[in-house]
Amino acid sequence: MQLTSDYFWFWLFKTPGIGPKSLISVANILETQKLEPEMLPCSPSELTAQSPELAKILNERIRKEDISEEYDQLKETDVEIVFPRHSNYPHHLLEISPILFVKGQINLLKSNNSIAIVGSRNVSNKGTHIARELAGELARKEFNIVSGYAKGVDSVAHLGALEAEGTTTLVLPYGIKELHQKKIFREYDWKRDILVVSQFDPSVKWFARNAMLRNKLVCALSTAVVVIESGPERDAQGKMSGTFNTAKTALNMKLPLFVLDPSCLDNPPVGNNTLIELGGTRLDGINGTEQIVERISRNAEKSIPSLKQTDNQNQTLAEYLASL
Repeated sequence: MQLTSDYFWFWLFKTPGIGPKSLISVANILETQKLEPEMLPCSPSELTAQSPELAKILNERIRKEDISEEYDQLKETDVEIVFPRHSNYPHHLLEISPILFVKGQINLLKSNNSIAIVGSRNVSNKGTHIARELAGELARKEFNIVSGYAKGVDSVAHLGALEAEGTTTLVLPYGIKELHQKKIFREYDWKRDILVVSQFDPSVKWFARNAMLRNKLVCALSTAVVVIESGPERDAQGKMSGTFNTAKTALNMKLPLFVLDPSCLDNPPVGNNTLIELGGTRLDGINGTEQIVERISRNAEKSIPSLKQTDNQNQTLAEYLASL
């Protein structure tokens, strides 16, 4: 197997003992020392001589098992491995997921016009209608719709965007090899209009913990988050609400959070009221699209960089990592 950058990062990802912190450190060292994976020697002693810092991370964890077959299987199914310094890797994701497995319209990964729409799996009929209409209206305004590909609001939001001939990003709570196309999405062009993203090992199955981890990636890929229906933070059995968790994550990340006005629904969701009290913006059920677009436009105007800031936009990965 010829060493390429994506094989190198896949090899690191699959190596026991190398987690996100180690992956970030490797990216930092490669950037600082202006090294490419193809330039690294296979011999531990030669690696030590060339880069002691890198050798300290890698030499004790050299993986002897051959993973080329698994790698080839991914490539054969058009899965791309996206890593630090990859042209499509969003640098602000480093602390969330240094490696991503993606399929479909990869350019959406760095979209600046992505809005997440999330909510209950057991969404009401009225909530379903509002989510579908909102996703479609935003898609027609050229926003990419991000969600978690779960039953309920997630699937409705993806569908609304596609029906409007827009684009959508599916953020999986499991490995990308576990992806199954839902029947309602099979008629759409997955290569042109859909991006599938997973931060997990390609073969890993669904776990509740991973679903919660996925929520942070949903937020990080979005410029704003919309909640359609949310239960309380925890139900009577103590189970945490994924929607509520995503909304709190958005607030913590200082993303605009819009929460559908509970009075729009026949049975006002408890979580919606709480999230509005925590700082979410009450979203009008009829004029929600205009409300969202106006807020995002205002934020964009405030963040237009000065000439001095523009000069710094070519910040190196090493500089970025050092600032974390």
